[in-house]
Amino acid sequence: MSLAIFLTAVVCLAASYFDIRERRIPNWLTGSVALAAIGVHSIGGIQSAALSLTVMLILAAGGTLLYARGGIGGGDVKLAIAASGMLSYPLCVPFLLYTAIGGGFLALVFIVIRGNVRTSLSRAAILTLGSFQSISSPQRATLPYAVAFALGAITLALSQSIAPFLRLNLS
Repeated sequence: MSLAIFLTAVVCLAASYFDIRERRIPNWLTGSVALAAIGVHSIGGIQSAALSLTVMLILAAGGTLLYARGGIGGGDVKLAIAASGMLSYPLCVPFLLYTAIGGGFLALVFIVIRGNVRTSLSRAAILTLGSFQSISSPQRATLPYAVAFALGAITLALSQSIAPFLRLNLS
């Protein structure tokens, strides 16, 4: 397992702690990881650093759109940017896919625990039809999505070390 994968897993676990406990992810955590990502990849040369920075810029653009539409929290966007920058391309792709799968699993667990399957399914249908604003309401429950990022990072770490059968074939 590489240093980037290890650091990403540790940071995502730390972010999960804050997200569960305080329902926010500290800026100092995501900011320091983003800066560390540039530093780590600078060791590999200007092309490596530029690739990491490009990954962060692409996720900043996409994440900002999702945030503006109410689809994800600001701290989650910053965590996605920092963690993906640390992993860089191509490792950020399976990380984000594992995170999405982990987020789906987390949402299912959350729905079952809260016992509001019908409401959640109707909101999912609205979301699928493309209207984020239709589901925005003060009583809407949110997920501590940093947990999904931690699941994604741990699954990536396992797939790159002791559980290669978890690797996604993206070619």
